[in-house]
Amino acid sequence: MKRRLCMGLAAVCMIMALSGCGKTEGAQAEDGAAKESAAATATADEKGNYLVNGSFEEPDFTGWNVTNIDNVTEELDIYTRETDCFEGVQSLHFYSGSSDVNFTAEQTVSGLEAGTYKMTAHIQGDTAGDENASVYFYAIVNGETIKADASLNGYVNWYTAELAGLNVEDGEVTVGVSVKIAPGGWGTIDDITLVKE
Repeated sequence: MKRRLCMGLAAVCMIMALSGCGKTEGAQAEDGAAKESAAATATADEKGNYLVNGSFEEPDFTGWNVTNIDNVTEELDIYTRETDCFEGVQSLHFYSGSSDVNFTAEQTVSGLEAGTYKMTAHIQGDTAGDENASVYFYAIVNGETIKADASLNGYVNWYTAELAGLNVEDGEVTVGVSVKIAPGGWGTIDDITLVKE
C-alpha cells in the first residue's frame, strides 16, 4: 500500500513538472529571448506611504537593505518595545558598547508616478558624547543625493527629519539613513514615510 502511494505521488509530481507547474507567464519574449523584469509598480498604503515596512513592524528588515559597515555595530536589529517607538511597537534599534556604530539602511521604490514627494523619518538616542557624530537621512532622486542632518538628543526625545520637494522624474527613489557614532552610542529609528505631495 505504501509503495503504491509513493509511486502515485511520484507520478503526479512528474506530470506537474513536465507541464510547467510554477511557470511565470510572460517570462520570455515571443522570440524566446529572456525579458527583463519590469519594475514593480509602487503602491501606497492606507496612509499614502510608498515604503514597505516603513515603521519596522515586520519581525525582520523586510523592504530594507541594512548594511553594518565593517561589521562594527554590535546590536543592529528590530526592537520590540513600545516605549522606544515613535509609532507601533517595533523600531530599528542600534547600539555598540565597545566599538563604533556605523551602518546604513535604505530602500528603493520603483514605478512611482512623476511628481513631488516628501520623506519624513524619526530618530532618538544618544551619541555618547561624540562631537564628530554623523547622523543623517537621505534620498537619491534622479541620480542626486539629498541629505537631511539629524541629531540624537536623548531617550525618546524624537528628532524628525524631512526632505520635501523630491521631484521624481524617472519613477525611482532610494531613501535611507546613515549613522556613524562612537562606542556607547545607541538609538532607534521609526516611522519613515515617502508620500506624494
